[in-house]
Amino acid sequence: MVISKGGRIVLIVASIVVIGAGVKLAAPLLVPLLVAAFIAIVTAPMVMWLCDKGVTRLVAVLSGLLLDVAAGAALGFPLAAALTTFTERVPLYTAVLTRQLAQLEVWLAGYGVHLQSVYDFSQPAWMLDLATGTAQYAASFVSQMVLVLLIVAFMLFESTGIREKLAKIATPAQIKELSGAAREVNTYLVAKTILSLLTGVLVFVWCWWCDVDVPLLWGLLAYLLNYIPNVGQIIASIPAIMLALIQFGPGHAVVVAAGYGGINLAIGAIEPRVMGDALGLSALVVLVSMVVWGWLLGPVGALVSAPLTMVIKHALAYSEDLRWMAELLGPTPKPANRSPGSADSVDELSRA
Repeated sequence: MVISKGGRIVLIVASIVVIGAGVKLAAPLLVPLLVAAFIAIVTAPMVMWLCDKGVTRLVAVLSGLLLDVAAGAALGFPLAAALTTFTERVPLYTAVLTRQLAQLEVWLAGYGVHLQSVYDFSQPAWMLDLATGTAQYAASFVSQMVLVLLIVAFMLFESTGIREKLAKIATPAQIKELSGAAREVNTYLVAKTILSLLTGVLVFVWCWWCDVDVPLLWGLLAYLLNYIPNVGQIIASIPAIMLALIQFGPGHAVVVAAGYGGINLAIGAIEPRVMGDALGLSALVVLVSMVVWGWLLGPVGALVSAPLTMVIKHALAYSEDLRWMAELLGPTPKPANRSPGSADSVDELSRA
């Protein structure tokens, strides 16, 4: 049976829809697997290096796991403490926000604008609901870390023999391509982790200097959301700016926002030098993938959306029929120097 080109495209779209529905349904199972996979990708090079140096496989894997546990504890315990502190202070923020909104409503009423007809600002309980929901999600995720670490341990054990297995089932050229793809994802994750840590430290220092409550929480939030390219730091800045607005007023909020903007510009200038073209995705694809993976897998999906899309792009590149999709996911190519003939053809095409 011969399928036309249009029929192939329809079949591909239908397959994507079916796969997306399956991912959505399997999200509770896939989230810990994906987190474990990316932790293992970052840790595996160290484990393989230890094995190459003559360290036994068990000791190498345990060393990698110990490093992962230490990194998780260094992030998890301060994050839990900061979330607890913020949740305890939410009723105070709610009372202040209620008073400020009442004053704003009275002021606008003098100009004939009635906010009450648009939204009931008298009880901004959404702040408490948001803080409580965030704390519950964080607690649920932490409770899954035992399962995640167990999966990581088995993945690291498998990684020590992956080169021998690939040598039996793949050609040297295929192994080279797979190694390049894995190295690209690993480079991205390691570089992004270092830059995210730097971003978190700078945000913590800035919020602490500006007297914004719970600066540790905003630093950790900046660290986590920096894994989302392009828009992560914009999202991370909103809660801290809103809190500064509630605590001190518009002037202080503008100062906090300016600090975030400066940090983003500084990290944005450093990132291309450190990472180069490791991401290999267009800005539009990064944004859309964050929305899609966030919808399919929740907050964790948004955090790992970029490396997930990178993996899919590499998988598509291996197929002759689907390579065009990998090209579309890639970054916009730099304009090449066109000859006079090509320029004329482009002009003719635009006029047509």
